[in-house]
Amino acid sequence: MNDKPTCDTLRSRLLKMPYPMIIGVSGDSGSGKTTYSNGIRRLVGDDIVQTIELDGYHKEDREQRSISGRLPLDPDVNHLDLLQKHLQSLKQGKSIDVPIYNHATGKFDPSRQLAPSPIIIIEGLHALYPEFLPFLDFSIYVDPDHDVKWKWKYERDVKKRGHVAEALREEMLKREAAYKRWIDFQKTNANVVIKIFNSRLQDFSRHEFTGDVPTGFYKVELIVEPAPIPLPSLPLPFDFAAMLEAHQPPFMLAAVPCNYWGRSVTIIHIDGVLSSKTIAELEAHILDYTGIDCESVIPAENERVSATQFAQLLVTWRFLEEVNYRLGGG
Repeated sequence: MNDKPTCDTLRSRLLKMPYPMIIGVSGDSGSGKTTYSNGIRRLVGDDIVQTIELDGYHKEDREQRSISGRLPLDPDVNHLDLLQKHLQSLKQGKSIDVPIYNHATGKFDPSRQLAPSPIIIIEGLHALYPEFLPFLDFSIYVDPDHDVKWKWKYERDVKKRGHVAEALREEMLKREAAYKRWIDFQKTNANVVIKIFNSRLQDFSRHEFTGDVPTGFYKVELIVEPAPIPLPSLPLPFDFAAMLEAHQPPFMLAAVPCNYWGRSVTIIHIDGVLSSKTIAELEAHILDYTGIDCESVIPAENERVSATQFAQLLVTWRFLEEVNYRLGGG
């Protein structure tokens, strides 16, 4: 990463912090947590962000779980006490030895030493448990719809991790009750909740829907707790004249204030296809603030941008607002 010449970027201020900012990203296995973690990593600077995957804190490997019948969603099957000690050490500026779980082999690899960096992301099933909240500066919960989650998890675990399809289906059915019991409640603690659905644009068509929503484009709802101190305005350019063209790709963007588990939030609805020009300008504004250069989230040849890519930028902006507040910005 190359720093921009300005002397008071967010990046330069982060490098002066005496302790790391810790982000907790939670959600079910296969829910897309890494997508949003990587969005923050890329726009803040990969070299100052480290990730701790909480799978390493499981007490049992894959073979042991097949014998015991216990699921990693059960907090008692994880070394959460060790994680709590590690978070405390990191906040004190101390290095830790992070346990590593290898998804390819289903075994534990040797631990690796991790020294504090300006930003540390903890990502896993129990990242927003109450005992960890005092150590977290920002929290995200990823909550895809049941059908979307099952599709993603099946494709990841069968095609990329080599799981047997029938055995995976049996495990996923078993996980449903465990998810509701031990994981789902964490979203009530999150600064941002990311809900993901199959596109619902056709529900707004009063007659036959003729829009073209590409495969892999989803509806995203961001449930966002307002920042204590918002950053200056974030411009979002749209070509409203293009909206009247006959073959304009369909999209929806709405912001709705409401109460969510006793907290005032704004729910941002994003669906359909956005223009790459709109997102490029939004991204450039964020990068100007963070003070880094990086590759665009949008490939140069891609003129269609999904709600997921747009949501990455909005989640990162909300995190930057929190960083500004924690650093004493006004």
